[in-house]
Amino acid sequence: MFDTGRWNVTDPAGRQVGVVDGDEYVRDGDHLLYRIDGNELYSAGPEGRLFGFIEGELVIAPATSSLLLRFTRE
Repeated sequence: MFDTGRWNVTDPAGRQVGVVDGDEYVRDGDHLLYRIDGNELYSAGPEGRLFGFIEGELVIAPATSSLLLRFTRE
């Protein structure tokens, strides 16, 4: 889904977090924030901790089912 085009990534309040630019990473400038793997979102650090599950254009927390991030096609 995110392998084509550019996507804005926002927090639940609508503040810009980063972008996805046709690949599997959410970036803030040159800084990698998250890695997308199928319907899972991981931290981009060496641990690669599961951050949430992607459901359509939303990222949902695994433990609380709360909204973490939103993807919007640019």
